[in-house]
Amino acid sequence: MKNKVKHTIATTILFITAVLITASIYIYSNYGDHIDEIIYYLFNDMKGTSDSIFINGIIVNLLPFSIIFLIVLLPVLPIRKLNRTVNIKLTKNKKFQFSIFPNNFFYKFRIIYATCVFVFSTVFCFFFLGINDYIKRITNYSPFIETHYVDGKNIEITFPEKKRNLIILYLESTENTFMDKENGGGWEYNVTPELTQIAKENINFSNSDKIGGAYNMAGATWTIAALVSTTAGIPLKIPIDDNSYTTSENFLSGAYALGDILRKEGYNLELMVGSDADFGGRTNYFTKHGNYEIFDLYTAIEEGKMTEDDKVWWGFDDTHLFSWAKEEILELASQDQPFSFSFLTVNTHFPDGWLEEGAIELYDTQYENVFAYSSKQVAEFVDWFKKQDFYEDTTLVITGDHLSMQEKSYYDHFLDEDYERTIYNAFINAVPEPVNTKNRIFTNFDMFPTILASIGVKIEGDRIGLGTNLFSERKTLAEEVGLDFMQAELEKNSNYYNRYILQDDYLDLIQQNKQEE
Repeated sequence: MKNKVKHTIATTILFITAVLITASIYIYSNYGDHIDEIIYYLFNDMKGTSDSIFINGIIVNLLPFSIIFLIVLLPVLPIRKLNRTVNIKLTKNKKFQFSIFPNNFFYKFRIIYATCVFVFSTVFCFFFLGINDYIKRITNYSPFIETHYVDGKNIEITFPEKKRNLIILYLESTENTFMDKENGGGWEYNVTPELTQIAKENINFSNSDKIGGAYNMAGATWTIAALVSTTAGIPLKIPIDDNSYTTSENFLSGAYALGDILRKEGYNLELMVGSDADFGGRTNYFTKHGNYEIFDLYTAIEEGKMTEDDKVWWGFDDTHLFSWAKEEILELASQDQPFSFSFLTVNTHFPDGWLEEGAIELYDTQYENVFAYSSKQVAEFVDWFKKQDFYEDTTLVITGDHLSMQEKSYYDHFLDEDYERTIYNAFINAVPEPVNTKNRIFTNFDMFPTILASIGVKIEGDRIGLGTNLFSERKTLAEEVGLDFMQAELEKNSNYYNRYILQDDYLDLIQQNKQEE
C-alpha cells in the first residue's frame, strides 16, 4: 500500500510536469515570448472564449504531451523484471555484463525524482516563456507615457460644420503578409488580391514604398488591447492583482477615447462583434467610452436572427456579420444624427481560422483559404458601401486589429527571414489628402488621431494619446524616438498610466481620503 501511494504521488507530479512543459511549448509557439495577453486573460474574464480554441489546443497537444509524459515517467515505472543482469559473450573466456536499471534507483526514490523534475521544468518554463522578463518589465517604471501622452480633454478638437459618418471595419488578425512580394506582402503568390486592390485604390499608410502598415506595439497585440490602442491611443496595461477589472465599469476611466469624442459631438454609436462582446471586457470599454449600442452573439439570438444551436466558431460567422452589419448601418443612416459603426470580423482568428461552407479552397492550408475568402467578403462590402446614398457623407476605415497569432512556424515556412509583418489599413472616402503615405514608421496608436482626421476633424498639434495624425506632416513618436526604444519603454510600468488613465489605485485613494474626512 505504501508503494502504491508513493507511485501515485510521483505519477501525479510527473503528469503535472508534462502538462506544464506541453502548455509552455504551445504558448510559446503561438504567442512568442511576450505573454502579456495570456496573463491578461488569466487574471481577468475569459467569458466568451470559443470552445474550439480549447478543443483544438487539447487535440494539437495530445501527442506531444503523451511523448513528454512517457519520457519523464519511464525511469520510475516498476520494471523490476527488467532489472537483471545481461550477459554478452565477447570471446570463449570473456563476457561483458551490465544491468538494466541497476538497483532500480529512480523507482526507489521516485518522489524525490518527480519533485526534482517538476522544479527543474518549472524553472525552465519560467525563463522559456519570458516570465522573468515580464516581471522585470512590470517592476521597472518608465516616464515615457507621462512625457509624451496628450490628453484629448486638454486640446482643441474641431469637427467640420457638417459632420461625417464613420464606419470602422476591424479585420481579425489581418496583416499585409498574405499579399505577394511584388505588392509588399511576404507570400510568393497573392492570397488576398481584393484587399491588395482596395489598398492600392485608396489611402494606405505604409512602412515601405509598397503596401504596408502599422507595427504592433506592446500592450496592443490582442483584440481588446488593439481596439483600445486604435481608439484611445494607449496600450492596455491592467494590474494582475485586479481579477475583475474587465467586468468593472471603471474600465480605463481616465482615457479619452474616440467614443467619448464622438458621443460628445452627437453621434449615434454602435459596435458589432460576431462573438460574446463581454470577452476581454469589450462591452465595458465601449459602454464606458461612448455608450455604444452593442450587437453581439446574444443580441442576434435575442432578436431571433439565430439560435444557440446555430453557434459556430466564436459565435456567428462573417457572412452573417456583414449581412447584419448592412442592416444596422442602413438603420443608423436613416436617422438625423451622424453615426459611427464599428464591427470586427472573426473568421481569421487563429488557429487556422473558420472556413465557411461554400468557400473555395484554392490553397494548401486552411488559413490561406480563410483569408482568401475574407478578402472577397471585404471587397463585396466595399462595393455595397459605395452604392449607398450615405456614401458621400461617410468615411470607411478598414484596419487589422493586430498581427495574427497563428504559430510562428507557419509563417516561417512562407516568409523571408527579413520580412517585417505589419497590420493592414485602408482609408476610403477620407476628407484630407495625406502629406506622405509611404515609408512611415507608425504604430497602432497613430490610428486614433488618423481616424479622427479622416472625417475632417482638426486636432490641435496633430497628436492625441500617444498617436500622431498620419495625414499631417508631423512625425510619429516612433519616428522621433525610434521604434525599438518606444517598444522597450512601453513594456515597462507607468505610474502616470496607473494613476491618471487606469485610475484604479487613484480612485481607491480618493475614496479612502473621503472616508477619513
